[in-house]
Amino acid sequence: MNIHVGDEIELTEEVVPENTAEKWGSGSLPVYATPAMISLIEQSAVNLLAGKLEEGQPTVGTNLNIAHVSATPVGGTIKCHCSLTEIDRKRLVFHVEVTDNKGRVGIGTHERFIVASEPFMEKAAMILIEIRRTSRTQRLEKIRLMSMMRKTD
Repeated sequence: MNIHVGDEIELTEEVVPENTAEKWGSGSLPVYATPAMISLIEQSAVNLLAGKLEEGQPTVGTNLNIAHVSATPVGGTIKCHCSLTEIDRKRLVFHVEVTDNKGRVGIGTHERFIVASEPFMEKAAMILIEIRRTSRTQRLEKIRLMSMMRKTD
């Protein structure tokens, strides 16, 4: 693992119709969408870590505490500055600041955890199996109850 507190990166993107609140469904105006900003923040953290972790040890986002404080219209340029501020075993904390040519657009923190790919995906698969099992059980129970209700009519 070759990461250090103070590592930083900056990503830039243009505000286009595809990343507006209107298009994302997070609002009705043609301005930079909060979900687009969150995506840029996560991309920044992931790119900052690219090639610095052991093989088979990606990170997953676990927490975002972000304030979206200013609107940027289509045609504006967004910059996300992301710096690693804390390493606590497998927990990584990033300070992020998003700006446009007028100033601050967003600010906050983002947390990611380093995971082992294989066990993580095995656990995710087991969760899906349990969800499907629960859904099937719930459907069968609903059918049973409906059947009982019909018998009492």
